[in-house]
Amino acid sequence: MNNKLSAWIQASRPKTLPAACGPVILGSALAYEMGENFSPLIFILTLLAAVSMQIGTNLVNDYYDAVRGIDSEKRLGPTRVTQAGLIPAPVVKRGFILCFLFAVVVSIYLMYIGGSTIIIMGILCILAAYGYTGGPFPFSHYALGELFALIFFGPVAVWGTYYLQYKEFNLDIIILGLGPGLISAAIMSVNNLRDIESDSKTQKVTIATLVGEKFARAFTLSLVLLSTFIPYYAYLKLNLSWSILATITCYPFFLTWKQIAKAPIDSKLNLALANTGKYLFLYCAVFSLGALL
Repeated sequence: MNNKLSAWIQASRPKTLPAACGPVILGSALAYEMGENFSPLIFILTLLAAVSMQIGTNLVNDYYDAVRGIDSEKRLGPTRVTQAGLIPAPVVKRGFILCFLFAVVVSIYLMYIGGSTIIIMGILCILAAYGYTGGPFPFSHYALGELFALIFFGPVAVWGTYYLQYKEFNLDIIILGLGPGLISAAIMSVNNLRDIESDSKTQKVTIATLVGEKFARAFTLSLVLLSTFIPYYAYLKLNLSWSILATITCYPFFLTWKQIAKAPIDSKLNLALANTGKYLFLYCAVFSLGALL
């Protein structure tokens, strides 16, 4: 039982969950600051839906990369449970279906209060989560992984969360959502940098395989750098003065950025991947706290 539970926890990839939680926290904080009737229930349901969608996406990735032969014993990333035989492929498939169904169930109330806007966004999110590595045109296999991470873990997640609480279109919130979106894209970029050799052998197309190692490193760091400029928009346009503190949250991860820039491409990049996820969460937490002050 413990081995099975450990395998499922490994398959869910807990280190990726900040990518789901951070934007929801930021969108909720912005809604709380600008609105009057903040609902803790909506916040909890949104967080549950986001986390279950992220876990479902991870299971889809684990399943399809195994059955398509993308994953092998030589990959530098953490063990994939389907490829390693820790969980049978049909069981993993049922797992991601259940995750998506759970996300739909907890989102019923959200769709009711959010109307057609949230229903459409929810459908698009599920399609994107599945289509990332599943379906006839897996986005991550055609150099679109960073773009979809930027969109769905950035403006879509932040503005969608904000809309559920505040019920209005706000371009400023979409722009602020670019912050976590850029960092989520950087997480994807680190992943693709680490797997550049194995992806090339399996003919999986990523930005890293297209531009090569040198430019892939620069691209990843550029995404991180761009994220630090977004809090200035909150300061200058929305007068959220303390949110500018989010610009300095990248500094504790200096060694991570140095590793991405110069270190050999090996399994140690898994630590850089995890630390970029931590940066995303810290960035959103400080940004959110600054918005509330």
